[in-house]
Amino acid sequence: MKANFFIPLIFAASLLVSCTPDDSTSPVAMFAMETTPRYMFKVNLDASASFSLEDDDFLEYRWDINGDHLEWETGWQSSPYLTVLFPFTSSGYIGLQVRNSSGNITELYQGFYAFEDFYVSDTYSDLDIDFRNIRYHFFQTNYSHSWKWAYDNIQLPSSDGWYNFPLGIERSEFGSLMPWDVADTLEQFYNLPTRANWQKMIDYCGGVGLAGFNLQVKAEHGLQLSCPGIIIDGQLQEKGKSGYYWTGDEYDANSAYALRISVNIDSCGFVILDKSSRASVRLMFEHFQYYN
Repeated sequence: MKANFFIPLIFAASLLVSCTPDDSTSPVAMFAMETTPRYMFKVNLDASASFSLEDDDFLEYRWDINGDHLEWETGWQSSPYLTVLFPFTSSGYIGLQVRNSSGNITELYQGFYAFEDFYVSDTYSDLDIDFRNIRYHFFQTNYSHSWKWAYDNIQLPSSDGWYNFPLGIERSEFGSLMPWDVADTLEQFYNLPTRANWQKMIDYCGGVGLAGFNLQVKAEHGLQLSCPGIIIDGQLQEKGKSGYYWTGDEYDANSAYALRISVNIDSCGFVILDKSSRASVRLMFEHFQYYN
């Protein structure tokens, strides 16, 4: 099934230039951004709609990611697909050149806005800690979800040492690892996100193929998830390599679902953990705002 491309707001007319005197043999350059552009998030670029006017032709592609028109950030490549970090805090151009087997080149630049559909603020909690909250807006047909995610790592001053990291710098980076029954009863106003809640966040972060990376990005608009590993049978495993974040969904009486991310892996997915395992926590509050 053909992908539904997401084309961001284009703030200026695309610039299309043929780099050959014989326009009739120049290829046609076209590209779209499949994922919503957010600063420092990875996005997918797709130039597969480009085509040649010649039979049995072969196309190559190269990209000017920062739009400075001074140099090309990639060399010529046969694949029309590229995953890159979106470089613009607010807006900018991305350029594409398409070359056919005769050496004729067509150049196209498009302008994109970075999406800024979030709000960061201090928040009230009955936990004896201070943490900020980030509100995301996911628009639906007749209402919007306004989500509040605690994105500083949760570190309880009263937490037992058996699920804390021994060094202060590690506790600051990784927070506390805790069993599911502790995580599920931490705070009266905030809850563990369900798998459906996490899925909406995954979609916000570019889908399962990119969210594993984007959920870890150290940007104001990101959840900034870390990879402290997991404690199973009292043993810390995968420290600095993977992160496991509880969901509010039980699998059965003894186990529950968790989101798993890993360092240097763009994708993410759900796993089933024994509730006695000690994993990481993010809390959320869900608010519905209906429109007439």
